[in-house]
Amino acid sequence: MRVYHVAFALVVLVIGLESFARPTAAAPERINASYGATNGSMASTWIAKEVGFFKRQDLDVNLLYISGGPRSVMALLGSSLQFVNHSALPSLEAYVRGADTVLIGTALNRVDHSLMVQPNITTPQDLRGKILGVSTQGALTDVVLREGLRLNGLSEKDVTIIPVGDLGARLNALQTGRVHGAMVAGVQYLAAAKLGFRQLIDFSKLPIEMSTSSILSRRSYILKNPETTLRFLKAWVEGTYFLKSNPKSSVEIIAKYVGVRDPEILESIQAFYTGTLLEKPVPTVALAKSMLAFLSRSNPEAKEANPEGFIEPRFVKELEASGFFAELSRKYPIKQKRGD
Repeated sequence: MRVYHVAFALVVLVIGLESFARPTAAAPERINASYGATNGSMASTWIAKEVGFFKRQDLDVNLLYISGGPRSVMALLGSSLQFVNHSALPSLEAYVRGADTVLIGTALNRVDHSLMVQPNITTPQDLRGKILGVSTQGALTDVVLREGLRLNGLSEKDVTIIPVGDLGARLNALQTGRVHGAMVAGVQYLAAAKLGFRQLIDFSKLPIEMSTSSILSRRSYILKNPETTLRFLKAWVEGTYFLKSNPKSSVEIIAKYVGVRDPEILESIQAFYTGTLLEKPVPTVALAKSMLAFLSRSNPEAKEANPEGFIEPRFVKELEASGFFAELSRKYPIKQKRGD
């Protein structure tokens, strides 16, 4: 009996030692990231999450929707977020004021918004005295609207601009008559048009160069976590390639995030961003200069800011040097022609 107990104890000891010696798989790295719009320009991030590209990069990404750039910037600076998929302008404004926000990838360098108005408004001059809705004060919808008014011979003093909320809230404000016009993004102007509203200003036709679908972080974070940053970008970029080569699956994912069920609108969103999102989302000094010039109209400090300090192209360039983009091009042949 004693021999049995001794033998059993030895077996348990050996199993315990083997279990202790056997390496356990490391848990995926936990990351908090946000996206700032439901217009399709964020589709690469949604796809990276839903298809599992983040997981393949050993990242456990908690993806949050935060409407309005200033809120995202506050969360980023407070270290609640590590990455933000949003317009670069609010982060650039924070950079001008001394923050270490940085642009590491940009997939869309033009404004894709429209000003949708009540049917009786037919010209920009008809906007005088009217109430216009944006997402939040200081957000891209707000800043771009003011520029659009200027380019159409109006001043922001000619209208009343109020924060309304996300796209659904803005469309509701139009329907209830709370506002005479509201900013919408991408081809979701079709949803507003089907409700009887008119597209008064198509901002994509205006001379505005700006990163409107960006990956942003803090320079202190990417310097400390270069491998994590590279892996996050790899998953995000693969999401873009998947969007362009898998229309049906992409439409299903887009529907989940934009809250639209109209097949025409969903297919239009997928087709539009297939034609506009960049496969190689490298941020450039020229782009930063353009945005600083834009920002300087309302913030004189932007004239003195160093554009090179806001961008960090080395990660995208590293992906290109490694052959990553060539590999994705072979894996995901684009099934739709690029277009506007």
